[in-house]
Amino acid sequence: MRIAIADNVSRNPKYFPILDVILMYIDSDRHGFDAENILELLESDWISARPSDVADLVKFTALTRSNDNLADASLVVIDETCPIGGVVDFEYSKTTLHPLDAIQFLSTPFQVILENEFFDGAFLLWSARATGLSKFIDAYRAGKVAFRHAGGKDSLERSARTFSRGVWSRRDGSYSRALRLWVAVVLDNDAKYSNHYPNKQIVDATRPHVTFVHQLSKRSIESYIPISFIEKILKPKQVYALKRLTLEQRRYFHMKKGFKFEKNDSPSLAEYKRSPKVSEAEKKLFGTILQPDWQELRSGFGGGLSAIYVEERHRPDQRSGQIFPIDDHLELSDLIKKIYSRI
Repeated sequence: MRIAIADNVSRNPKYFPILDVILMYIDSDRHGFDAENILELLESDWISARPSDVADLVKFTALTRSNDNLADASLVVIDETCPIGGVVDFEYSKTTLHPLDAIQFLSTPFQVILENEFFDGAFLLWSARATGLSKFIDAYRAGKVAFRHAGGKDSLERSARTFSRGVWSRRDGSYSRALRLWVAVVLDNDAKYSNHYPNKQIVDATRPHVTFVHQLSKRSIESYIPISFIEKILKPKQVYALKRLTLEQRRYFHMKKGFKFEKNDSPSLAEYKRSPKVSEAEKKLFGTILQPDWQELRSGFGGGLSAIYVEERHRPDQRSGQIFPIDDHLELSDLIKKIYSRI
């Protein structure tokens, strides 16, 4: 994040120790000074009261940070007149903080709230490597970004709200913290066919508490596994059946469950077509699958698919060229960049 220091802070000696700590964060490349604030900062009483190498450090860190064109989409202003708890100007991606809040806020990693921290977090790291954005992985390992476990879709909004308001929040917001620009949500689509929006209510309820919500365009994280990796763990007949699906069928096919009605109930194609449990839109979408392919797809491929994102032996090699199909590559690289730009 870009940091700007108001004149009422940089010229007030009682805040200088706080600014010294902030400079340590800047020196460690955790954050960067706002370029428009540099000249004013260099002329401040805080810099004047410090050894000359501090001014050199401010100049140097501003220069090195400017070389990362993906970073610092959000601005933090440290201002003595700001109330405790901070104020968010969401339209301009700006958070204003009192100096006494600054260290707590700036030491807080950017949070990505996920349904499942382990598998969904691994999916994001895997996607970062596959799209050539390994700096996101470096940021995660350096503690600049963290995955926050919601424990299911129904808890996404609650987790986002609790992050800034805490438990037993007050109606007047007296104990809330202006952390909206410190958190985002990523979730599966879960749609069974085009124009199906099962998570709309969750997305709408969560959006006011976070900097952005990204709902995957495909059904789930398993839908993004490239065929070249699926070939390593599935039987050839299963792979061939999957390849013969149309792009739209692939988008909405449940990779883990297939076409199961219940846990152990895998319908035949005829049973699927006449079942009242299946919408007409689904029957139209999947009813054209050939019988031999249906036999391979009907039970899905199980929960073990997610291990591709977790196990070290399945991690992508960037030297292999573009790993995802173009649409997936664009969506996931944009998502990773969007997260990275806010840390």
